[in-house]
Amino acid sequence: MIRRVFVDSDVILDVALAREPFVTSSKMTLGVLENGLMMGFVSANGLANLYYVLRKAGGDAKARKFLGSLLKYLSVLPITHANVSDALASGFADLEDAMQYFCAQTNQCDAIITRNLADYRKSKIAIYTPTEFLGLLE
Repeated sequence: MIRRVFVDSDVILDVALAREPFVTSSKMTLGVLENGLMMGFVSANGLANLYYVLRKAGGDAKARKFLGSLLKYLSVLPITHANVSDALASGFADLEDAMQYFCAQTNQCDAIITRNLADYRKSKIAIYTPTEFLGLLE
């Protein structure tokens, strides 16, 4: 049973930037977490990266407002020294995704929701796209 869900930044950006054709499934995924059906998590560095992209796209105030709304239902997890060390030593192709993976693993997340499945091939945690995740709930 999935109880603790780590949300990758790409899913959040789909919603914030209304990226088609992904916005609907990503928004529904966040809605599941917002409604408290499961616990949702993001990493602190993921939020920093989101702020950077959103500030460039729509300005500081809009970026802060959007991220603040996320914090009502997503909890922020730290990236630890051990997470970074494990990520550097891992075979993950993308360091940022590796850091998020080890953060999710350290915090006993049951699943990671991302559209970037390729970078999580070495994951021991279940990896789902938003569409796959929503399919599990039907």
